[in-house]
Amino acid sequence: MLAPFLNTKGTAFGMAELGRSGGRASSQRLPRLVGGKDFAAPNATLQVAELSLEEMDAIASEWRDLARRALEPNAFYEPGFALSAARHLPAAERPRFIVLRNGAGRLMGLFPIVAPSPLFGDGLIRLWLHKQAALATPLVDRDQASETIEAFLAWVEIEDKSAGVVFSRMPTNGHFHQALQRAVAAAGRAVDVLDSYERAALLPGGDADALGARAGSKKKLAEIRRQARRLGEMGRVTFETHESDAEIKAAAEEFLALEAAGWKAGRGAFLSQPALATFLRSATRLLAREKGCKIQSLRLDGRPIAMAVVLESQGRSYLWKIAFDESLRAQAPGVQLVYAHTKAALDRGDLDYVDSCAIANHPMIDRIWPDRIGVCDVAVSLRTRGNGAFLSSCRRANARRQARELAKRMANRLLKRKVS
Repeated sequence: MLAPFLNTKGTAFGMAELGRSGGRASSQRLPRLVGGKDFAAPNATLQVAELSLEEMDAIASEWRDLARRALEPNAFYEPGFALSAARHLPAAERPRFIVLRNGAGRLMGLFPIVAPSPLFGDGLIRLWLHKQAALATPLVDRDQASETIEAFLAWVEIEDKSAGVVFSRMPTNGHFHQALQRAVAAAGRAVDVLDSYERAALLPGGDADALGARAGSKKKLAEIRRQARRLGEMGRVTFETHESDAEIKAAAEEFLALEAAGWKAGRGAFLSQPALATFLRSATRLLAREKGCKIQSLRLDGRPIAMAVVLESQGRSYLWKIAFDESLRAQAPGVQLVYAHTKAALDRGDLDYVDSCAIANHPMIDRIWPDRIGVCDVAVSLRTRGNGAFLSSCRRANARRQARELAKRMANRLLKRKVS
């Protein structure tokens, strides 16, 4: 576990680089290779290429190997999740897959990117972050991380006319963030923190009751226990974890039905869109084969009343999706499920932490998990465009983000929507 994750303030590495020169030396230009898609990195040890979805599928085993030795894990960029998303989510959300190999042909980095809109974009390329993903940290080999990051940025300078690259939704002060800092400092690039916030996380150590008391109050903990007793009076309550292929297949269908019966029906539920449902089915099954997914359920006389889809990668766990039976709202089955999940995760002893994947200040999970991890969006300049264009793009990006947040708050207030 990294100490900086504990109660961080979500601040990245600020504006310290903004005064640096945006100039470049001609010796750092990358030679164009056959087809216009591949480049040799400046140090001549890395090759950069753009691959199609079909080509990425063909190297899925290499991709999984990279994920196992990645500097910073990211379950949402592993092939089971990312390939399923690229296949089944809208084509407009499909990324360009940029990969880097060393001289021996070993896969060293994966950077899925999306280009800015030609009409409404801010001139910044972004790491791929669709609505179903909670992180967009690129996968880079831990032994050559900073060099891989700089080779990717140098490729973008040749290939694209954008003013900069946004590294979206990455853990603040995590290993990748630190490697990015080193690469940026070495190249004299300008940076800007576009967004940062904290979200709940479960850190190892302690027990669920102590965490619950620290997160809220003894009164809240007593309320959770009272609700559990009321639920137990209604029938036999069990907590189950589904991990095998057959169990995941059946549990995924139960999850889809449970979610569609709740407040998300017709507005965000996976079953509301066939492509979304297919994506969830595909991603959970593919990840489960690599021990990267499990589905947990709280059952009342065998019937699921709350379920969670949990992803895992390199000792980190992600509480990705939760659904619960709203007819039992008074007994808080979703809270009871998270409480049971908390006990199970703490008993394991092999997790760095569990990421809630929640919004900041979530009304439920924040009352159970007192600790926080910071996540941030950091923009990095492309030296060929100059700092003026980069700063202008960052201002537009911030203005658009603030406008979207305001519109969302107003819509939620007017329509009395719940947050999730």
